Amino acid sequence: MKKIKVLQLITGLGMGGAEKVVLELSKFLNKDHFENHVISLGKRIELVENFKSENINVTVLNHENSIVFLLTMLKKIHRYIIANDISIIHAHMIHPLIIASLIKLTNPKLKIIYTSHSANIGSKVREYLAWILLAFRDVDVIFSKELHRYYNKKNYRIIPNGINITKYDLSLKKNDVFTITTIGRLEYVKNHSFLLDLARDIKSVFKFKIQIVGTGKLEYELKKKVKALKLENQVYFLGLRNDIPQILNRSHCFILPSYWEGLPLVLLEAGASRVPILSTSVGSIPSFINDSTGYLFGLKDFKEAIINIYNNYPLAMYKADALFLKVQQRYSIETFVQSHQELYISLHS
Repeated sequence: MKKIKVLQLITGLGMGGAEKVVLELSKFLNKDHFENHVISLGKRIELVENFKSENINVTVLNHENSIVFLLTMLKKIHRYIIANDISIIHAHMIHPLIIASLIKLTNPKLKIIYTSHSANIGSKVREYLAWILLAFRDVDVIFSKELHRYYNKKNYRIIPNGINITKYDLSLKKNDVFTITTIGRLEYVKNHSFLLDLARDIKSVFKFKIQIVGTGKLEYELKKKVKALKLENQVYFLGLRNDIPQILNRSHCFILPSYWEGLPLVLLEAGASRVPILSTSVGSIPSFINDSTGYLFGLKDFKEAIINIYNNYPLAMYKADALFLKVQQRYSIETFVQSHQELYISLHS
């Protein structure tokens, strides 16, 4: 059987959820039936060694997201596709979708799949671009039916994210101090500033520490706010980390105050780590968490919710155990990869 050759096209190889999804998908695709390639457009390379260590065909173009580099990128990717006989481009996020669509103009037999990875793709301009490019792609992948928008194909597949559960199902001792952890890039959408306000408001209620994992353009501003609020003994910035399973297992609660999301990989990781989750009800998160498996609230109710988790921790752990079973049954990496393999086969036949 001739292998199906798939190109995963992504903006960068940083430590974000989309990048980790592409890594896991590339690792677990059936090597006997699929030849997988990865091209990263930008300069972020934190995960590139992870790809290489798994013998994944990875190329980093190291370009800026600008018109100046557009023709150069198109030429390089076009040559790569011809040289490697690629038949399917899986574009992750909007910039790769634009590139893939332009390449299809000169290679109309190419099949294009688009995964946005978020309920909000950035701006009305990006939404309009995604709508204009509908004709160029064959299938959109979304995480739940609630994420379908006017700029998505009517021909879409619902494939929730999946993870390698065995990496996170550890039995480590919890930290001595009640530990609240959040993971994500330090940008507006993740709403870390609110988390600092929350820390100020509960500082006198119970003893805790907050761990913020990730980096980003708001790091200086957030650290400045920590000093202004005198939270140096409560809030800790851990930066980029490779020991996420251990960090989660030692935590007492995972918190996600985001303004918008798709189906965040970090919630699956927290679920697989049996950590109680407090999150905003955005994107596809309500399809994953409900009152039986976690805590979904508006931001105005987060203070009461986190105090409730602290005071009724056995109940919180009961919900975390229920979520773990759900992750195990519905969000495994095996189910995730199998769904993508079936999609690739359907486009290739």
